[in-house]
Formats: sequence, structure tokens, C-alpha cells
Amino acid sequence: MKKINVFVVPIHGTVLYPYQNLKLRLTELQFYDAKVNNNYVAIIPVVDQQMDGIQKIQRFSQYGTLVRLTSEDYTVYASNKIYQAFSFARIKIDSIIKSTPYYMVSAEVLSDEIVDEQALWNTQMIDNLKDLAKQYLEQFQMNPSPQFLQIIQEEKNINKLFFIIASNADLPYNQKLKLLQIDDHKIKINLLIQYLKTKVEEFAQTKALEQKVSKELMQQMSKQVVKSNNIPANLPGFPYQKQKNNDIEKLQAKIKEANLPEHVREIVEQEMQKIEKGSMGVDSNVTRNYIDLILQLPWNQQVEETLSIDKCKETLDADHFGLTKVKERILQFLAVKKLRKERKVVDSNGQGSIICFFGPPGVGKTSLGQSIAKSLNRPFYRIALGGVSDEAQIRGHRRTYVGAFPGSFIQAIKKVKCKNPVILLDEIDKLTSNHRGDPSSALLEVLDPEQNNHFMDNYLNIEFDLSSVLFIATANQLETIQPALRDRLELIEIVGYTVKEKVAIANNYLIPKQLQKNGLLNEQVTIPQEIIHSIIKQYTGEAGVRQLERVIAKIYRNIALKYITDQQNFKTIVVDQDSLIEILGPSIHSDKHTTPVIQIPGVCKGLAWTPAGGKVLIIESVKMEGKGKFEITGMLGDVMKESVRTAIGWIKAYWPQIKLLSKTNQHVNFDTLDIHIHFPAGATPKDGPSAGVAITTAIVSLLTGLKVKNDIAMTGEITLTGRVLPVGGIKEKILGAFESGIFSVIIPHRNKANLVDIEPEIKEKMSIHLVKTIDQVLQIALEGNGPNFKMINLANL
Repeated sequence: MKKINVFVVPIHGTVLYPYQNLKLRLTELQFYDAKVNNNYVAIIPVVDQQMDGIQKIQRFSQYGTLVRLTSEDYTVYASNKIYQAFSFARIKIDSIIKSTPYYMVSAEVLSDEIVDEQALWNTQMIDNLKDLAKQYLEQFQMNPSPQFLQIIQEEKNINKLFFIIASNADLPYNQKLKLLQIDDHKIKINLLIQYLKTKVEEFAQTKALEQKVSKELMQQMSKQVVKSNNIPANLPGFPYQKQKNNDIEKLQAKIKEANLPEHVREIVEQEMQKIEKGSMGVDSNVTRNYIDLILQLPWNQQVEETLSIDKCKETLDADHFGLTKVKERILQFLAVKKLRKERKVVDSNGQGSIICFFGPPGVGKTSLGQSIAKSLNRPFYRIALGGVSDEAQIRGHRRTYVGAFPGSFIQAIKKVKCKNPVILLDEIDKLTSNHRGDPSSALLEVLDPEQNNHFMDNYLNIEFDLSSVLFIATANQLETIQPALRDRLELIEIVGYTVKEKVAIANNYLIPKQLQKNGLLNEQVTIPQEIIHSIIKQYTGEAGVRQLERVIAKIYRNIALKYITDQQNFKTIVVDQDSLIEILGPSIHSDKHTTPVIQIPGVCKGLAWTPAGGKVLIIESVKMEGKGKFEITGMLGDVMKESVRTAIGWIKAYWPQIKLLSKTNQHVNFDTLDIHIHFPAGATPKDGPSAGVAITTAIVSLLTGLKVKNDIAMTGEITLTGRVLPVGGIKEKILGAFESGIFSVIIPHRNKANLVDIEPEIKEKMSIHLVKTIDQVLQIALEGNGPNFKMINLANL
């Protein structure tokens, strides 16, 4: 028997047998260990696990299954991948070699091949196993594949035959584990035969009992109906004759009263005929539920909207602070809608564009949709699309499926009871797809004004007009939205709030709301303006105000407890810095002027966009003797890694000009030099091309010995010829630098138009440098370089 060292993938609650295809998710380190060991991986069942302090101790079965990786399937995360694998042998663990970062064991590979079949086996035993397996699969798998049954009948390898049958049988966990651990072939095959035989006999007994009970129940029901209705017992076809009971009569009355379109009424009458024929089974209930849904849908009902631009503006201003451009765009959209309605303009585009609010969390995207619905006097319905991966949730299931139901849009129309509500498609960028279909593609028909007047839900199976619905979508980022779907959306960006805006929102909206919610009065608690500033800077790190509201709520809950505990001695509480620390604990975010002062060669500050707004990103680099390798760490995406390679390529190409800046003027041999570039906060994923100029500046600083100015940060994409290309999120990045105490930034010249979005008071305090080429960046950012730093003139490119 062969002995191997192999790392373990533990499994819980199930057992893997040999001769099975499977998929494994492995880290790069696990995959490397598998490659070193002939692509072998051990799958071992976990018998139990216990906590030893903070460490989880797992106890494995002594027996497991050896699998071989066959091919890579697809990427799951930045560091994990899915691999196709095939299990081919049992193994027996001798000892555990290590337990961190994952288990590795020493094991022997068990050879289960039967050498002399004539001496060990008789044909009757194998035939019995195959016949029982066929009966079992036909009973419990409901029409198993003929090809699979043929494989069982023709399989000559008895060991393989055993494991194929055992893996497809619904065995208890202990039974499965026991079969894996038995070495004697006769014992384990006899155990499997006994189990299959027991299950087949139990099924036959249960079926006979069900038939008997069903027959007796039908006879009793027939006698009861005959007695209560005075119907002759010998009437032909009883009890399946046509009957008009009270339920059917009530349903028919509802159909007559309903204001159904003619084509819908025809379908309902056809379905009613099925019920009237006397079907008393499950199909009858499905049909009744289907008719009930049709009757509850508002085929012709619409609410009368009150479209007043002044009222809309008043509602938006009352519900949201700031967002001037967003509100203006909404009012433009509604004004066009009002004008088209007054002039009865109808074109091929139906109701026009679908608005999509996109931006970081907590900036008011969802509440804007609610305000629009309130100003139009239309019902509002929110459909949460985050994590939806099944197309049936959009289009519904067909009625032939057990437990079928209509899709989200038909359910929404049914609930609001009108054809023209405002439906908010929340988190449209979080849609995913799998083997059940692509919900993004299903949404194309819903959001296309030229198609949605004939929307077909799989459950309803009747065209329904969705063209009167006002759809509004929200998203955090646009990159994950399918291009065809994004093309149907009119995008309105909502950027993060400044500190000044957050203070105003806290005073005008959040504090009054939380005072009322927590049962407090204005005179019982006071939060000074400087304390609100401290809360925003020290306890919230977001573009929106969601976390700010949570913190204010926490303060008021604490004060409410003090009031209830000692009402007689309670005095007005003025929240100060000590109160913040007592209630909220130490500060969890850096204050305005606490950006790390790191001024050594090789360190540079970049500007990054995050869903929570802009932030300063530190880039560190060090050099050492080596073989010309470049190490990159910090959980980076592919695009960011390419930015590093582009920066290194440009530096190598133009090093003769760059080295003139070196203080030591020493020769740099890239073939004998290793450079390590790190992006701190290594557990946070980072990607995008906008760090290109910062990476280049950090490496040039490292090689020349010139420090990067500590009070400057930068953003921009770099090309191999040294041009600086525009990037996104300029407003958020500049705000992030401002809040971090950095008042000098470098941005691409082609992003000049984005500066109109920056508040004038911030632009007055900031020194914003517009650059076209990387030599301009180095001239501004490096200390002691002088005004004549011109390596290569690319200004006209």
C-alpha cells in the first residue's frame, strides 16, 4: 500500500465515496500543495468538533477519500478558486502532520481491487445487488436515467459498482461512514443489500397502506355526500360528476363582478371549466389559486396622480437636505412627464427613461424614490434585488411546478391594487446569475418601455401591461450592472455629503427623528455643534449618514435609560467629549488632521474611491538585493496589479533620465534588485487604475532617494509613454483628502471639468494641480527636485 502526505478538506454531515466527480474551492496555498503532491487532496468526514478556548478542534474519521484535481473551473474570490476533481480511492490516516493553516495528514492509499472474483464472489450476490439498486432508484428517484441504470447493469468492477450504488442511496450518515470504514468487501456489500432490501419492502408496504386508506376514505366520502344530498348511491360516475357547490358559485359570482379584459375573461372561463368537471385533487387547488390571482390583479384600475412641480419640490426639500443637482434632475423628469401628459404626446419610447440613482450607501437613494411616489400621490413598492440569482423571482414559476408563485412584479401590482405605482428596484447592481438563469436579462423586458406593455409572467401566462408603472432603480456601483441593462437606465449620481452637510442633516432630520423615536424631549438633552462635528469625524467613516443616525440613536438610548432609572434627580444632559467616550467608547476613526506623517523615500499617498466615499491610500515600497523581482501585496485586483507593472515598465524605459535626480547618483541594476510594493490595510480588497501615478511616484522616490512631500496626495492612471489619463470619483477623492487634512492634490488635467462639483469653500482651501504627464507629477510631488525637472516632454500628447 502506498503512503502519502496530503492536505485535508474537512466535510460535515456527509461522506464522499470514490468514483465521484466534485468541485472544490481552494486557496492558492492549498492549490500549490496539491500541485506538489500530484494534484492529490484528501476529503475526510468530521466526526465531531469541540472548542478549546478560542480554537476549534476537529476530530476526523480515520478513513477518508483521495481525490485528484482535474481542471480549474472558475474564480470565486481574489484568492480562492473552484477546481474540478475526481475521487478515486479510500485512504486511512496514520497521523496528523500539522493543523495550521489547514490540516495535513500522513495516510496510506487503500487498494480495494478484487483480484480473484471467482473465488470470492458468486453471481447471485452481485445480481441481487443490481436488482435491488434498480428497484430502489425507480422508487425513490422518480424515473432515474436509463443510461445510469444501464451503467449499473454493465459495470464489471465490483468495488466501483458498490460505491456508485452507495453514493446514490439515501443512507443515514452513520451508515455511510460505516460503509467507508469497512475493508471486507463481502461484509459491506451484504450491509448495502440489506439496507436496500429494507427500504424497498418499506416502500411497498407504505404504498399498499396508502391505497387502502385512500379507498376507504373515498367510500366514506361517497356515503356522506349521498346521505346529505339525497343522491342515489348507484348514480353512474359518482362522486366525479359535475357539481356546483357553494365555493364554485361564489367564484363564478366574483368573475361576473370583476372588470376583466375580454381575453383575460376567456382564460378564466376555461380554467373554471376544469374545476366544474369535478376535479377534487391538488390540481383543483392550483387552478383556484390561479383564478384568485387573476381576479385580484388591477387590470384596468389606476390611481389619479397629482403632478404638481411645486408640491414635488416642497416634498423633496422637506425629506432631503442638499442634493441640489439631483433634485433639479428629478424635477426636470417630472416636468417633462407633466408636459407630455398635458399635450397627450405618445411616442415609441412609452413613458421615457428609467431613473437610476447610484452612489455610496446611506446618501438617500431609496428615500428619494419614496419622496417621488409621495409627491405624485402614487402607491410605493420596493423590490429588493440584492442577492437575487433566480430568474423565476422576476418572471415567476410555471404552474406545473410544485409551490409555484408569480414573479416579484406581478406580486407588487397585486399588493398595491393599481397599474401605475412607483416601483423601486433597490440594489440593482447586486443581481447575480447561476444555473437558474440570469435575472438581469429578465429585467430587460420589464424596463424596456417598448416591451413592458406586453410583459409575460410565467405563472400568470397572460400579458400584463407594465408601461404605466414608474420604475426607479438604485445602485452602489455601475460596473456590476449588465451593459444591456445599464443602457436602459438614466443614471443620476448621488455623491457623499461633506461634514457641513452632515451637520445640517443631523440638526434638521436625524436629531428630531431620534428624539421622538426614543421618547425624549428637546429640553432633556442637548448636543452642541462641536460635538456633532466630533461624532462625524471620530465615530463615522461613511459617505452617507446611516452610521451617524445609529450613533445619535445610541446616545439617546443611553440618556433614556438614565432618565427612566432616576427621574427625580434627572437634569438636562449636555453631551460633551467625555460623554462620547463613556457612551461610544474610544474614537474608531482618525480625526481631520491625523493622516500618518510618513516621510521616507518610497512612500507616497494616493487617493482612492470606496463605497463609503474617498480616502487616502498609503503606498509603501522597499528595495533589496535580489534577482530583479517585483513583489506586490495588499489584496489587489488584476487592474491594480497591471498599474504596478505599467509603472515599473515606464521607470525602466526612462531610467537614464530619472537617475539624474538621484542624490547618490549611484547606478541601479534592475537585474540584481528586488522591489516590494505594499498597500496597507491588506485585508481590504483594492482595484482600479487610478493609483498608477502614486505607484510610479513611490518607486521613483525609492530609487532616487528623494522624499515625496508629506502634504500632497494624487490620483490618475499612467500609460507606458508617461501620459496621465482621467479617472473617476474626483469629487469623493478630493473630499477624502480634505477630511484627512491634506490640502494639496494632483489630478489628471482631463478631470478639470469634474471640479465644478466641488464646493467653492473647499476649492478655496485646496491646492489642486492638474497634470498631463508623469514628469509633471514628479516635479510637483518630489522634494528638492527643482523647477527644471523635465525628463521627457509629453505635454502635447
